[in-house]
Amino acid sequence: MSVAIISPRVRSKIVKIPDTSPGLLFLNGQQKQFTLEGVWKSPVAPAANMTVDVDLDDAGSIAAITVVDTKEVAGQKVNQVLQQLKAHAIRIGKMSLPALRSLTSSMGPVMLGAAVLLWISWFFFTAGTVDVGGGQVSYSFWGLLGVDFNNPETLENGGSHGFFSLLSVLCIALPFAAAFLRGTWAKYLNAAPFLAFLIGFIGIVMNEHKAFGDLSKMGAPNPFSWSFILVFLVLSSIVLGLGALKKPSAH
Repeated sequence: MSVAIISPRVRSKIVKIPDTSPGLLFLNGQQKQFTLEGVWKSPVAPAANMTVDVDLDDAGSIAAITVVDTKEVAGQKVNQVLQQLKAHAIRIGKMSLPALRSLTSSMGPVMLGAAVLLWISWFFFTAGTVDVGGGQVSYSFWGLLGVDFNNPETLENGGSHGFFSLLSVLCIALPFAAAFLRGTWAKYLNAAPFLAFLIGFIGIVMNEHKAFGDLSKMGAPNPFSWSFILVFLVLSSIVLGLGALKKPSAH
């Protein structure tokens, strides 16, 4: 007497549930008919688009159908996405490694580290907070450049960035360009981020004083306060600025 050998499970999806006619499974790229009697192994009723595991015997017939837990399916999809992202990150890393080495060689590790920290501090670190009554709203330095403290809407929804704000982005990118320019004047481009920060800082102070200066005169607390994290932006811009005083390295 021969015994049917159950093959490893195959992941499938229900196309049509059985009614007066057999149901349909999308199995190995083809539609395959099935019935519930003797093969349906789950307590829940079948439904269209339901993900199931199908066991086939050695004759290719359906021996068992089991519903796959939705959490398991979601977890597998997340893992697939993470694996794809990891593969892309490795590929991008290999492609960008020569450029990174060239940039490190041209700028030096200290200057490159300062430039990267400057960008992170400029756009992502908290530079200041404003108490809007219902709680504190945090802003990056980039966010503060676009805020009008006299306009309550910009305090909560963020303001718009004008010409100077966009020019400041160019200024903080100049140290990267200076590393590859051959002119002796190129080193002075390293001072651009510090100048952009200084002008932006003065502008923010004037904007804040214009909006909240009268509160201080009346003894009311100032709703605006600088964040200590701003020190990273200050230090990184100073380190880059000092690069303007150094002798240009050989390219």
